[in-house]
Amino acid sequence: MHNGAKKFNVLHETWVKVLFGSFALDHSTAQEQLYDFSEILYRHLRWVENACVNAEVAYSYEREQLQISARSVSDVAQWCSEALLELQSVMGDEDALEQRVQQDIDYMLYAMEKLKADSTAVVAFDRSLRYGADEFKPETLNTLLHFLFDESYKEYELIVIYSYAQRQIDDQRVFEIFQILIDESKFHLKSFARMMAKLGILSIPRFITKEIYEIDSLTDFLLAGIDEELAAKEECRAIAAKIDHDELRHFFDLINYQENYHIALMEEALERFRDQSSDK
Repeated sequence: MHNGAKKFNVLHETWVKVLFGSFALDHSTAQEQLYDFSEILYRHLRWVENACVNAEVAYSYEREQLQISARSVSDVAQWCSEALLELQSVMGDEDALEQRVQQDIDYMLYAMEKLKADSTAVVAFDRSLRYGADEFKPETLNTLLHFLFDESYKEYELIVIYSYAQRQIDDQRVFEIFQILIDESKFHLKSFARMMAKLGILSIPRFITKEIYEIDSLTDFLLAGIDEELAAKEECRAIAAKIDHDELRHFFDLINYQENYHIALMEEALERFRDQSSDK
């Protein structure tokens, strides 16, 4: 694939921009449509990544720091359109994959043009620090904000790490485990980012560097990851006990319990790596 690294980089940024565009919108058909588009773009990203690997072309998940803001659905559609147009400009049509990407972009741009007529207000960036009609005590709010900023970045980071790591392993079961963990991280990122949008503090996580996702030892990474999941469980328990909000209390209990599943998956992957090492 000609200039595959450039296409990968622009696809990565476009995926993130459209993904966070979906988070910026309140519950609506447009929100779900943008999220579906982001999932299509993520699949394109992985296909281009595979093409780079097969062609032995170096690529990187590093990207620029991205800033987004909007006052209306129209504004969100505009920044998504700009991202898609940039992607369209670098993506050729020399093979079936590129033609598929271009066809999908054409439809997404058509959908964005329709959304540009929607003047519905967006509150995701207004810094109200209110959760709908609810307000939190300062101590509870500070704990919640710290958790959301920290964990939304970690979930995005994990999506990148597991996506990159999938290209470095031969074990089909570990590949499947990493895919489950990617999907779980997507759910957590979506949940945390939509909470941030409701509070008016939505922002795209800081950029990723090679030092973060180019892991020397997946065994060490998984061991550290299990410790992080255990720490996250404690944070979720603490927030659930402190927050005076029935919906959020039950949600953080859910996240706490889901971490048990993640730990079990990571332990399974870790055991398989250890077994493979002992066989050598």
